[in-house]
Amino acid sequence: MHVLHVVGRSHRRGAELVASELADALVPLGHHSRLVAVGPGHEGGRDGSIPVLTASVRQHPVALLRAALALRSDLRSAPVDVILAHGGSALQVAALATLGRPVPIVHQLIMGMPVGDRGPLWHRWWRWLLGRCGAVVSLTGELSAEVRGLGYDGPIELIANARDPGRFRALDRAAERSTLRDSLGIDPHVHLIGFVGHLVDQKRPDVAVDVLCRLRDLGVDAHLLVVGGGPNRAALEEQVRRSGVDDLVTIAGHRPDVSGPLAGIDLLLLTSDGEGMPGVAIEAQMAGCPVVSFPVGGAAEVVESGVTGIVLEDHGAAGMAHEVARLLGDADLLAGMSTAARERSEMFSMERAAERYAKVLVEVASIGPRPAT
Repeated sequence: MHVLHVVGRSHRRGAELVASELADALVPLGHHSRLVAVGPGHEGGRDGSIPVLTASVRQHPVALLRAALALRSDLRSAPVDVILAHGGSALQVAALATLGRPVPIVHQLIMGMPVGDRGPLWHRWWRWLLGRCGAVVSLTGELSAEVRGLGYDGPIELIANARDPGRFRALDRAAERSTLRDSLGIDPHVHLIGFVGHLVDQKRPDVAVDVLCRLRDLGVDAHLLVVGGGPNRAALEEQVRRSGVDDLVTIAGHRPDVSGPLAGIDLLLLTSDGEGMPGVAIEAQMAGCPVVSFPVGGAAEVVESGVTGIVLEDHGAAGMAHEVARLLGDADLLAGMSTAARERSEMFSMERAAERYAKVLVEVASIGPRPAT
């Protein structure tokens, strides 16, 4: 079977990393994959292994239409058995590109949609898009219910977010901890907490800095490592300067592989306003790093609160700082969470997920596309 993975951006993070690792994991199962992206990364960059359909960074309607026309041409020259559309922009492009063509679509639903904030036209558009799907893969039950609420009556497969554990298994946390602290010039006794993610409003990196400030006020000797790039970097740097914690925060920028930093920090802060099922929490647990998270999306399905980390009951920097301080003050508890996190992370291996994806893709490919209505 030949699978085309359509992703939103030509970079290897988030949904695009999932698509890339899933494509690799499908190969031993006898399936061939290739990837295309609707457009370049958020800052205009491109990953050489993920060609783009349009050069536009902004994914406005005209750009999506151009991408759909490019994909339609691509499918004429390189036919596939099924398309797996990772995310909303990918689904829109795939649905338009395959009108009148015998190519079925599976949609991977990544995050919730602002259903209550949209009008009738938006709802009709998404009912039509979902009606083009032979199946939907949902990360959580909440997302599945949302799709049903939009009128989708086809099959929904609940498959958790996943990562390839291979790059995490050989990590030695003690060695990574020492290496990371040496590189940052931090004394061994200083606690190192981390934020890993795109620096955008949704991810709330500003809250991570707020938590660090509150830890300082509580007398906790801690340093915050921020790994990620994005449009909010300048504002974050200004917040750090204004808060007087320049010497307690390192903004390291984007790194293509975050396994080392995750293995080297004491714990990860997940401060997002919203998530589907946070992949960075899965990566952290594969690296043996406990997670302290706000109650977003499928965080509670990834992090077993009290065992592999803490999922707070509400959003708030004060509550997060209190829990972080408690964990950092109990080395035995933190070590136990680290061990439990690695054990639990096996539930989210890409190899396991790929077997379930393959079953869905084969079934949809054998049935063929749903007619446009």
